[in-house]
Amino acid sequence: MCRRWCAGDGPPRIGPGDLAAVGITNQRETTVVWNRHTGKPVCNAIVWQDTRTDKLVVELGGEAGQDRFRERCGLPLATYFSGPKLRWILTMWRGARADAERGELLFGTMDSWLIWNLTGEHVTDVTNASRTMLMNLETLDWDDRLVAAMGVPRRMLPKIRPSSEIYGEADGVLAGVRVAGALGDQQAALFGQTCFSPGEGKCTYGTGAFLLVNTGETPVASKTAS
Repeated sequence: MCRRWCAGDGPPRIGPGDLAAVGITNQRETTVVWNRHTGKPVCNAIVWQDTRTDKLVVELGGEAGQDRFRERCGLPLATYFSGPKLRWILTMWRGARADAERGELLFGTMDSWLIWNLTGEHVTDVTNASRTMLMNLETLDWDDRLVAAMGVPRRMLPKIRPSSEIYGEADGVLAGVRVAGALGDQQAALFGQTCFSPGEGKCTYGTGAFLLVNTGETPVASKTAS
């Protein structure tokens, strides 16, 4: 195979029948809102680095500041996370809130967008949901108080599913292949480096430096100031 490829014949061709399953890893907080009937996004995705929600996060914090929701979702209010980005789209994009309240619009991070386009299922996994500021760390489900505070119609949120599960079968060029896994990129890096035991950690260097630690089955609150 290597000799043929090196000789200029190109890589070996495979088809859906050669694949046991496919999985998805993605930049976690990037936010997409799309029409459930047409499949078209209402606007461009807002990526994790985008800071247009800076004034909104101050407004959401109020007198409590950036720690207003930390106890429930484990995150400080910041432009980084998906919840404020979703709120911004619903507020700033003409007709988006009304359409969302009627059940016309769906929200997802990039894993949800890809799984929906591949299988028609509107789901996300726990690692991606945990970066929205809308998931309760204890229940691993959408938190009604957080969803209400962000002003997000719950009906537009995907179902939260385990990271390793068959979500459905793909259509199109991958027709019949099972979509069977989703992980946010940093958690995928932690798993890929076999940090399976509590206390093991992994720091990824790229656009930034991201340190993740396996804390076991119990949430561990940060003791840092930010």
